[in-house]
Amino acid sequence: MIRQTLLLIVMTASLTSCAQKEDVKKKFNEYQLSAELLTINLKDADAEHYFDLKTTLVNGADTKIVESTFDPSKNIGERWNLVSVNQISPSIKEIKEFDRTHNTTLEGVNGQIDASSWDIEKDDDAYLVLSFRHDKKSLPRKFSFLGDCKGLAYYNKKTERLEKTEFVNEKPLKIKVFNVTRLDMVVHYKFHDEAAVYLIHTEELDMEVKLLGQLVSIKEINEYGNYSKAE
Repeated sequence: MIRQTLLLIVMTASLTSCAQKEDVKKKFNEYQLSAELLTINLKDADAEHYFDLKTTLVNGADTKIVESTFDPSKNIGERWNLVSVNQISPSIKEIKEFDRTHNTTLEGVNGQIDASSWDIEKDDDAYLVLSFRHDKKSLPRKFSFLGDCKGLAYYNKKTERLEKTEFVNEKPLKIKVFNVTRLDMVVHYKFHDEAAVYLIHTEELDMEVKLLGQLVSIKEINEYGNYSKAE
């Protein structure tokens, strides 16, 4: 009897999962969405765009501004370049730390979404909200922490555009040098008509971080710009 009950539960879960996948597939077709739209900026091996990045870290009264560039024409492991820290040329130590947290050294790394993770969180007159998770092993070094986060993609029905994604952690994270206990990350996109792609405009990370045994709130704002496609 217990075995039959367990088999029924497994079969029911499987049927529910299949139905959910079909519902998501229908929404993809209806709104011309795809997983590819959310992973353009997560490509390393197949990256197609140059861009500049300005990162502002706010820790209480302290603010740190880091400027960097990404060059897809360079060799794997050399594509991220640290330009300045608080408008001063970086030290050797800062460059080494930046390379360690940004530059992916493995070949063939391109961020992917786990196809079985898609689900419909909300579908009303204003938004279609889809949940998903990344394949942790596929992520470039800078975004490796997303493998332990749940993602929510917000499609604005009025503008007919993917508006943003939000990520919340499901376990403690390591982001750069920080041990993060809580993360709320919002990514805003800009649609580039000429290239017909969504590229990241801003990322806002609100984090609770363990520092010297205490929880500290840290905010990170990433501003992307000067995109150009590699030849």
